Amino acid sequence: MPQIATYKQLLLGSLLLCLSLTALAQQTPPTRCGVATGFPPYQFSLNGETTGFDADVARLIFKRLSLPFQFRQQAWDLVFNELRFGDIEVIAGMEVNALRAKFFEFTQPYYHRYDVIFILEDNQQITKLEDLHNEFVSGDRHSYIETHWKELGTLYDFRIIGTQSKEKSMQMLKEGRIQAAIMPKAVGFYLARQMGIKVKILDNPDPGSPVAFAVKRGNQALLTQIDTALGILIAEGEIQRLYEKWFPEQEVNFGHKQH
Repeated sequence: MPQIATYKQLLLGSLLLCLSLTALAQQTPPTRCGVATGFPPYQFSLNGETTGFDADVARLIFKRLSLPFQFRQQAWDLVFNELRFGDIEVIAGMEVNALRAKFFEFTQPYYHRYDVIFILEDNQQITKLEDLHNEFVSGDRHSYIETHWKELGTLYDFRIIGTQSKEKSMQMLKEGRIQAAIMPKAVGFYLARQMGIKVKILDNPDPGSPVAFAVKRGNQALLTQIDTALGILIAEGEIQRLYEKWFPEQEVNFGHKQH
């Protein structure tokens, strides 16, 4: 009889614990995770659903943490400022640099991105960077390339214009409204395939930017949770398998440069 009583007590205790955890999860507000629109294959919307490599990594992390979350998806500048001013808690897939480190803290990186300059493959007039002087180029003011040009003092040799999205930039390149477009390598080739055009890289000076999850400075608890889960997923090979799904032609090597 004592053994039966002990078993019933354990069963009751387990049931109460499950009910408590369920109630706690229901009471916990979802973590708001910012992602950008128009940044395929990393972050974009397909048939109304948030998708892309970074979005899938976020899903893996919050599933591992058993934390409720919701995506907040909109233009990059809005996502950036929402985290800066505390309207969301985290951003997935942010490139790490010194300027952003003033406002945010970052997890370990889980891949690198490379910014390049794309032109149409059949463009015979543009063969070197100097040929773009005084030509229209769609810019990316957060990119390594524009920062590099500022440091060199050559930024104003180009007629830089901003667009609402990378899709818009690639569409303008397709239509001949610009001569070149600055964007991450994987994004440019993805969009070109989607639009049925052929592009080539004119210049690729970027040594690669590490990409991580970002939280507002001071939110150490959430940063530690996400970073721990991310580290486990990397060690288990889950992030690499996901990377191979989205980028089957490329390799990923954590802690080193990747595309």
